[in-house]
Amino acid sequence: MTTTIYYKLEKLPYGSTRRYASTDKDIVQKGGFPVWFQIYGKTRSVPFILNDTENVLKNNYGQDIKLVDISLGEEE
Repeated sequence: MTTTIYYKLEKLPYGSTRRYASTDKDIVQKGGFPVWFQIYGKTRSVPFILNDTENVLKNNYGQDIKLVDISLGEEE
């Protein structure tokens, strides 16, 4: 069974990117726990961040995961 992981990327004023990810959409949208939170430096690209997110979450939820971007409403 595929595990859906919702994520949101936010650009910070100083150029870094903040990522939230969780199996619970409400947690990503409104805050709370459990959430996978990470700040990436301004030199990190969106593809790098998504690849890192996928690799970390595969270790926790297994190989069959689906990333859904709720900041834009698109699926990755």
